[in-house]
Amino acid sequence: MTDLDEIIADLRGREEFPERGGDLSFNAPWQARAFATVVTLYRQGFFEWNEFQARLIETIESADTTDDKDIEDVYYRHWLEAAEQLLYDKGVLRGNVLDRRIGEFESGERDASEFVVGVDHAHTHTHNHDH
Repeated sequence: MTDLDEIIADLRGREEFPERGGDLSFNAPWQARAFATVVTLYRQGFFEWNEFQARLIETIESADTTDDKDIEDVYYRHWLEAAEQLLYDKGVLRGNVLDRRIGEFESGERDASEFVVGVDHAHTHTHNHDH
């Protein structure tokens, strides 16, 4: 059994596990990316799974989600928030690096094309990221 199998087996016992017909299932592509991102961060050694679980529980317990209608959306926002805070706590993220990067995407300075294989990232706008 791989570490991913163990994670899925652990999650499978929980009500919020994104499963339909025995397979992982998500309501939106970003939720699958959030799941994969957190699992990848764990697998690359940025944190232990039990650390993430504890942070996720804290995040969920402290959140006010009374007005949120899409519980799966809320759940994966909590996944991202828990992972982000854990990475800040461990010194992987520092200062306002994440806020700056978000701002670059919101303003159009970045469009993630540098991560797409085969896409020419030539453009006319100026910004401060590596090519």
